[in-house]
Amino acid sequence: MRRAIPLDYVTTDAVDLRSAHAELRAKMAKSIVDFEARRDAQGHLRVYNLPAGDGGGRYEVAGINERFHPQEAARLRDLINGSRYDEAEAYAAEVIAGYTDVVSKWTTVPAIEAYLRDCAFNRGAGGAAKILQMALAVNVDGGVGPETLGTLRKAEKDPAKLLAALRVAREEYELRVAGRREKFWGGLVNRWDDSLDFARGVA
Repeated sequence: MRRAIPLDYVTTDAVDLRSAHAELRAKMAKSIVDFEARRDAQGHLRVYNLPAGDGGGRYEVAGINERFHPQEAARLRDLINGSRYDEAEAYAAEVIAGYTDVVSKWTTVPAIEAYLRDCAFNRGAGGAAKILQMALAVNVDGGVGPETLGTLRKAEKDPAKLLAALRVAREEYELRVAGRREKFWGGLVNRWDDSLDFARGVA
């Protein structure tokens, strides 16, 4: 007769896995906040008035802009104007985490998830999917289906190589969709490299 496995044994493992991923998710989101954030002299998030031609509306907070995230940007602005800085930090991280959660369905490799989350925040889920497909040299249609996932599983066996390919693909994708905007290019390159360095160090 097979001995029953104690229920708490199963649930404890499941809880531990969920807790570990929740911590990793928060760490990844916080990194994006830090990449994007403009801060005041005390290190608090501040509202940044966007320059002409940016395309994100009038202002943003930690990259969460008025055009694409109007309600979230407005809430962040109100929190900051009310000096509720810790709440603003936590809310910004959760907005970013929620917006980029889709990539966690594509990969279970933390380094790859981290880099794809940053791609998704900047270029949306469809853009991140195309960057991934370009890196994998599969059909670039923005849909992460069996072909993309099958090729990804093989590529995940060498995360360092895949990360390097994602970095190259990210730049190529930007050139395709927006061109080389000299006003922003240097900052974009630094951002992509910083994100790559973070992804390489994710545990």
